[in-house]
Parts: sequence; C-alpha cells; structure tokens
Amino acid sequence: MNSIYENNLKVFLSDVALSTNDVLLEPTKGILKSRKDAIIDTPFLYSSPMDTVTGVQLVKSLLDENQFPVFCRFFPDKIQRKALDLFSNHPNFWFTVGASLEEYEALRLYFSDKSYQVNISVDVAHGDTSHMHQVYTMYSNSSFCKHLMSGTVATPESAFNVAKAGCSHIRVGIGPGSACSTRIVTGCGVPNLSAVFNIWDRFQDYPDQVRPVIIADGGIKNTGDIIKYLSAGADGVMIGSLFSKCIESSGWKTNIFKKILNKITFNKFFKDYLYKQYRGQASKDFQISYRGFVSGTPEGVTAPKQHPTNTVNNFVTNSKAAIASALSYLGLEKIADLNPTNVKFVKITSASYEESKPHILNKD
Repeated sequence: MNSIYENNLKVFLSDVALSTNDVLLEPTKGILKSRKDAIIDTPFLYSSPMDTVTGVQLVKSLLDENQFPVFCRFFPDKIQRKALDLFSNHPNFWFTVGASLEEYEALRLYFSDKSYQVNISVDVAHGDTSHMHQVYTMYSNSSFCKHLMSGTVATPESAFNVAKAGCSHIRVGIGPGSACSTRIVTGCGVPNLSAVFNIWDRFQDYPDQVRPVIIADGGIKNTGDIIKYLSAGADGVMIGSLFSKCIESSGWKTNIFKKILNKITFNKFFKDYLYKQYRGQASKDFQISYRGFVSGTPEGVTAPKQHPTNTVNNFVTNSKAAIASALSYLGLEKIADLNPTNVKFVKITSASYEESKPHILNKD
C-alpha cells in the first residue's frame, strides 16, 4: 500500500478539516471583574495588500492605531516610492513585493543610502515553491530587510519550508478570501481554521525567539472570526473586505453629480457619492485594468458596488471591544492568552451556526 493511498484513507475516514463557521469557543468561569480590565496590548490586524484596500491613507490610519498596514504592490511607481519615503522606517509598516528580481534590485538601490530596514511581504498566491524559496533567501539575507512575510501557504510542511527559507512571518490561507475563487477554480486549498491550528502546532517546540509569526489571511466576516483565528494559534489576522469598507481605504471613485447635490443639501442627502468595487487581485476585472489583458484563468471575483460604511478607528475599536468581551467569556485576561492551550473549541452543525445568528427578523 503506497503512502499517498494511506494518506487518502486517513482523509476520508477521519474528521474533516474546519473553517470558522464550523466551531464555537466554549465559555468558562470568568476571571475579569469587568471587560474593561481585559488587556489588549499587542497589535493583531494586518491589512490585505489589495488595490481596493491598502493605499497611503489606510497605511497612515492603521499606523495611528498601532496596527500593521501591508501596502499594495500594484500602485504606480510614484505612489510606491511615496509610501516608502513616508513609512519605510516605521516598525509596523509592511512593503509588498512580487517574485521578480527587478523589484529586489529597486529596493536594494532605494535602501543603499538608508540606515534602517523595512518589513517585506512577498505577495504571491502559492508561497511554497522552489523559486519562492530562492526569493525568500535573497530578501532575508539582504541588508535592508527587517522581517519577511511569506506568500500564502496552507500546510505545516509548507510553513516549515518557508520558515527555513528565511520567513519570519507566515501568511496562512489558500482560497478562503471573500473575493477569491481559487478553491472553486483549482480544487486546491485547506479549510483555514484547521490550516492555522496545524501550522501553530508544527512550531510549538520552537523557542519563542525563533518561532515564526502566524497570520491568518482571508475569510474573516466578523469579529468572531478574528477571535477564533487567534484562539487557533494565529498571532494576527489579515483583512481585506472589511477594511475595504473604511473611508480611508484605497480605490474610491466619486460620482460628481451626487457630490454636488450633497454639497447643495449641506451633507443631508446623497451621502453615497463615493463608490467602488472590491476585487480580488487575480480577478478578471483587476487583470484587465492592471495588465490590459487576462493572464491565465482568473481566480478571483469582483464584488458589487459599495459605499464607505466605516472608519479604521471605529473598526479597530470595535475589534478590541469584541476581544475583551470574548476574554471575559473564556476565563482569560489578555489577548496573548488566546491560543489552543487555553481555549476549547466545540464543533457545531449547520443548524447550530444558524442558531448563532440574530434571527428575530427571520420570517416563519
């Protein structure tokens, strides 16, 4: 019996892998006198490096909140240089690159006369390839790279490979994003909550100073998902669609007619004059606007038109409040306590998931 067949027997005869919708966190005796006593003292939010998410203004706002903006690499060179000039010496700022030697050389020249380093995120859909290992090694050995984030991975083996190649931060999530169709198009991926837990488990014997930082990327629909990922072993979460709804995010277009009417009515009507369509970076729409043509089979979609509904400050504040509330239910004190050694997961059915939603407005 060959090893692949043995593996497949285990897959089909054992428990299935899990997403955030498949579990709840079991409450236990609380230790906090008040939720206000919860300690949320470490940053945990990373923005997705997408053209309709992370531009210069979102970077500024997230840095003001002591979170982690990951700048989109698809903006024109002039905007990328502006971001580097403004933020590259900030410890929370991440600059994104692809897999090309040209991008490496451009950064090397930019930092040739600088005395500080920058965090580098290598933004590729499949982070565990022989070529990417060479790219990681190149950046991690460079004088200008402070921390290095991998392309996306989904298994403990891939996480180990990219860490060995020099990545200090591991981006976990192949296919769970709201604008991503990779799993539908290719059939490839791993349910992301299980992916995060399995990768966390792989590095448990590592000393803290060399254990890679785990970032859960994609599929976050609400603050409960954030807390589940942190509890499964993630150190932070990468968010796209929720940040795209913030006024500070990039990509907003202006309906001039509505804007004029809004001004005439003293901002009482026609407030929706700003609009955009959130889109995956492998979507047909993005490829045509960026390259002028579609390269290969699209693995992303474009969302319907949306208007700004939030601010970065409000989103971060609400996320911290939700974590504080979760800590009070889970018998924990601080955000660092959210991990698989302290939190018990409970698998639920689809009926239980529906029960979890507010249903007072549901029709009988």
